[in-house]
Amino acid sequence: MTVSADVLDVEIPDLSDPATFERGVPWEAFAAMRKMPGLYWQPTTVATQHGGFWAVTRLADIQAIERDWKTFSSVYGASYPVMTPEPVEGPTANSLIVTDPDRHTRLRRVAAKGFAPRVVANFDPWVREIVRATIARATEKGEEFDFIQEFARTIPAHVMAKVIGVPPEDWPVIVDFASAVFAATQQTDGLGPGEGTWERVTEELGKIAVYSETLRAIKREHPADDMATVISRCVDEGEINFDEFVGWIQQLIAAGFETTHTAIAHSMRMYLEDSEVQQATDRALDEGQIANAVDEYVRMISPPMQMARTVTRDIEICGEQMRRGDVVVLYFIAANRDETVFSEPDRFDPWRPEKRSIAFGSGVHSCIGAHLARLELRILWEELRAADFRLRLNGTPRRGPSNMVNQLIELPVARI
Repeated sequence: MTVSADVLDVEIPDLSDPATFERGVPWEAFAAMRKMPGLYWQPTTVATQHGGFWAVTRLADIQAIERDWKTFSSVYGASYPVMTPEPVEGPTANSLIVTDPDRHTRLRRVAAKGFAPRVVANFDPWVREIVRATIARATEKGEEFDFIQEFARTIPAHVMAKVIGVPPEDWPVIVDFASAVFAATQQTDGLGPGEGTWERVTEELGKIAVYSETLRAIKREHPADDMATVISRCVDEGEINFDEFVGWIQQLIAAGFETTHTAIAHSMRMYLEDSEVQQATDRALDEGQIANAVDEYVRMISPPMQMARTVTRDIEICGEQMRRGDVVVLYFIAANRDETVFSEPDRFDPWRPEKRSIAFGSGVHSCIGAHLARLELRILWEELRAADFRLRLNGTPRRGPSNMVNQLIELPVARI
């Protein structure tokens, strides 16, 4: 049973419009969509072939769709509106995010061991050094600064640069590359009927591809204990080809930066805006349970708000008859507040009994860097406490226009 906005009790904004989320996450609309029979159909000509897309907001439905990768494919684009009517082609088609098994399995195996929980735990000392250096620089800035610029952008950029093996003099480039890619995902102006932003994103990813050639040359001459060296050796050994190496570097730079950047930004915003969140976080720090608080921040923030799939065959699912070529958008940010899964889902509770959320996806496309993102967030809160680095809001936080990333672009703060 397809339900449209005019039969619901609450107003459903245009979910295809990046400006909708610049005004704020439509929590009431998502709650109404979770409770209705079937799925909500969002009319739009952007990045869809059939005049709209299916909005999936319940956690169990998303997990079922992500398990069935043969029917719900990523090769036409994996996030809305970065979609194409045909399987993506060219060098950027080698990115893990736009592949399905068995190829996805082969590519993921190349770097998966480098992000296993046991391995990531060994990153703690140098991640902690980066965080401490960031706090020291912010201290020198004076009493007032933008938390996004000084912390949320800096920490994940430096961490991912070190993980990948980018030379220190090129670390600022990581931010520029990642920011440009995610800005391109939302450049929907001037698109023709059915067109998505894949070509615009591809142009920005091409700049990373050029840099990847330089990076591979550096690693072949000066190998090190980093991902670029590991993946480059996989090319030499014939496990992957050079274009697949480029795809991995693109993925690590773009996704590795943005998700953690968003989580750090919103976690501090929540802490400064809500006294209950602040008290719960402080208690978690006191009791050595900050990892629980990090999981709760990630659940409530859901850094990538959604990912998308394209239907490969006619099928009935979630009470809807879908056609081949339909787009389904999986709203992690809505599913992570599913009342049938989480008790009091809108309340920040680091000690809630429910299992970890799907903020980093599920199934074959679950985020390979989720453990590293959580590590960065945990160390940040621990080091802020150790330095007695306390802040207050010093203005109004400002969101960005994105229907893909839960974007926060300004967070003015002042030292206490």
